[in-house]
Amino acid sequence: MNIRLLRPGDEDVVRELAEREPQTRLLDDERTILLVAFDEEAPVGFVLAYELPRRQGDASIFFVYEIDVREDRQRRGVGTALMAELGDLARSRGIGESFVITDESNRVAMAFYLSLGGVREHPDDVVWEFHY
Repeated sequence: MNIRLLRPGDEDVVRELAEREPQTRLLDDERTILLVAFDEEAPVGFVLAYELPRRQGDASIFFVYEIDVREDRQRRGVGTALMAELGDLARSRGIGESFVITDESNRVAMAFYLSLGGVREHPDDVVWEFHY
């Protein structure tokens, strides 16, 4: 397995990973991080994150928006490797922190993030959605 940061020219990989209409323009934005794990030439998992500028404290933080591993490759270290690569990339950019949002009812995600050393700082965190 190898992990690669996608960039312009990798639009076909984005299309292959998409379940709906793919947004390939995201490859043009340097603050959009799309790391893909490949088994030979086939993508088997990805993590999508965004580098967000901050108004105080550290200059930026990573927001982990989405992580997915092909069902037949789950529980084989793909997700862990993707998150480790994201951590390496963060450190190389001088970013010392990231965050992810999930639902408490998503037991698999909760266990995964806990296994990575994630910290749930406030047990009453709430996410509000706004639709436009």
